Amino acid sequence: MDRTPDSELLIRYQQVTDQDAFAELVQRHCSLVWAAALRVSRDAEAARDVTQTVFCLLVRKAGQLPSGTIVAGWLHRTACLEALRQV
Repeated sequence: MDRTPDSELLIRYQQVTDQDAFAELVQRHCSLVWAAALRVSRDAEAARDVTQTVFCLLVRKAGQLPSGTIVAGWLHRTACLEALRQV
């Protein structure tokens, strides 16, 4: 298992479009995002949709996140907010 810090994976993704780095982020945090969305939405299908949306948002906003952002925290918060928006 790759133990490269999330912040470094995000930098690799945004600087050189390293798809493997992004895939590692998704693998590490997909369950976290889905569970957060499920707690808010109380619907497994909605949680799957939110999960996809959150990772799409990460793709779009990767370059805008401030240095030092805790990726797992950003993903969790974004999942909760997105689930609220969709409910």
